[in-house]
Amino acid sequence: MHHEQEMKSIKAENQEDLCQRAKELSDSLYPTIGEFVVAFEGICHALRMGVENVLEKNGLQNGRLTDILIGDLTAHPLQGVYRALLAESETLHTTEVALLDNIFTRVTLLCEERNRIVHSAWFIDFKNPEDLRNGLLLKYKPGRSRKGAKESSSKVPIQEIKDIIGEIRIVDDLVHQLNMCIYCKKKIAERFSFDDKGKVVATGSIMDFFSNPK
Repeated sequence: MHHEQEMKSIKAENQEDLCQRAKELSDSLYPTIGEFVVAFEGICHALRMGVENVLEKNGLQNGRLTDILIGDLTAHPLQGVYRALLAESETLHTTEVALLDNIFTRVTLLCEERNRIVHSAWFIDFKNPEDLRNGLLLKYKPGRSRKGAKESSSKVPIQEIKDIIGEIRIVDDLVHQLNMCIYCKKKIAERFSFDDKGKVVATGSIMDFFSNPK
């Protein structure tokens, strides 16, 4: 009898723990996705500013023309336009080309993450205790293949989305600093370098540009 009561007590505690974990996941899921969307749009804004900087530097005086040309473009075509404008208008050394390739490749990868996150449905599987304990989300996106319908469900840690948001903020800063390099006529190779993982990092803060104006 005592053993049965003890098992019921453990079960009740586990149930309470799972309910609390489910609530934590539920409370953080949608704000996290919202934070991702807002942060990603910040990169789009930075890319538009970069395109405008290059065009203005090359004689376009009416900025509203830039709005007409690229205002409706999403991140992927925007980064393509910006990268092409830089290649055409700037004298880039081999190191600078490699630095730009790294930055814009990361923008492209974030575009893919954006499509994966925004165009999927996200759920919390309340019936699976291990998923709750591990902070896993159920991602659902139906699809098709030559063989018919394809598997669409997968499990993703909510921390993975938060990590992507961290990368967005880093890349957003890199694009803004690149914009300031073009605007202030600073050498790109002086403002960026590669870390030990082969990723581009800024050598200083964007506030440096304002304390040392052109």
